[in-house]
Amino acid sequence: MPEIWLKYGSVEVAVELKRERLEKVYSDPLPSFDNSQVEQELQPIRELNEINLLVGDYESSTIDFLRFITNFIPSTKICVLSNENVLKVLRKFLKDTRIDFSKTDGEKVPVSIVDGAQVKVSQTIAKRNLILVSSVGFDPLYGFRGSTTALLEFSDEQLKYEAIKRESELIPRPGKETSAGWFLNRIVEELKEINGIEIVPGKDGFSKIFYGKIDAVHKRAVEELLKNSSKNVEKKIGLAIVSPGEEIKCSNLNSALNSLWNIMYACEEGASIVVLAEALDGLGSEALKKYVYTGFKVESVLGKAYIEGLESLYYLLQARQKYDLGVVTTLPKTFVEKKLGLKSFQSGNAAIGYLVEQAENRKKKISIIVRGDKTLLYA
Repeated sequence: MPEIWLKYGSVEVAVELKRERLEKVYSDPLPSFDNSQVEQELQPIRELNEINLLVGDYESSTIDFLRFITNFIPSTKICVLSNENVLKVLRKFLKDTRIDFSKTDGEKVPVSIVDGAQVKVSQTIAKRNLILVSSVGFDPLYGFRGSTTALLEFSDEQLKYEAIKRESELIPRPGKETSAGWFLNRIVEELKEINGIEIVPGKDGFSKIFYGKIDAVHKRAVEELLKNSSKNVEKKIGLAIVSPGEEIKCSNLNSALNSLWNIMYACEEGASIVVLAEALDGLGSEALKKYVYTGFKVESVLGKAYIEGLESLYYLLQARQKYDLGVVTTLPKTFVEKKLGLKSFQSGNAAIGYLVEQAENRKKKISIIVRGDKTLLYA
């Protein structure tokens, strides 16, 4: 009986499954660290007396890169600027480094008009010679994360509403070109004078980086991500358990659900899918909180306003009608089962026990996805 270890927050859980019940294990698809490539890309900034990094996310790969660059350029002053949400996490994980942290200017100034929408960004971007730092990944609304979504952290909230309203059909499409993603790409083109570092995640942090104009580095990073992480399944999955693969991605329900969107189209309708979502930080989005605590109608907001995490909540409400969904989580059972309509499990083996029961009834086998946040499955 093989024992498979899956990341569940800050710990790992063992999943025991008889071989005859196991369909396939989708292991970590990411490459190892490429030291020579990283050093070559960083050469243009090696001689600078001061490096100002505008950091747009707190991905594990981003944190690992920031730690790396302080050792790679030991005599250079490194300043990291971001909003308070990102800085809170960066300070926690990088408190032992010599990085100077600073909060970006909250005031937004107009810089352009894109597709009829006014684009406003933080004054900090206009004031200083900055390098935008972000990690590439999959996103259900924009297709991909990276330079494009990082800029949203320093832009007017109205841009998220403008992006989502351009989607004619609101369905999760990670790894695809979307109308919302096109809108962000157009904004990046308007701000193309900004240089960026886009980081490609790796098995133990990050594997490669690309440096240059933000529109160019985003394209290169997306190509590298797809090359490593996009997998075609031989037949659609009927039963699955999926781990986001990183502590941060498992810290709240909203983040953990991105692993579900990444594999959903490789699953047959009616498939039983369990996501590991420890969720020590709770639900993770304003939309989920509002829905759980007040039961508000999503349709009453769509197309009229934007609440943070609205799209993921809408995806979930639609997906639970087509799939048998469950989570291994510390969230109250009342939230998960009564409010969200999902199955709730207290352990990985409890979830496997349920899937084994389904396997016997349906004569199907169970697939295990080890790194759901960076594994894109399609059929």
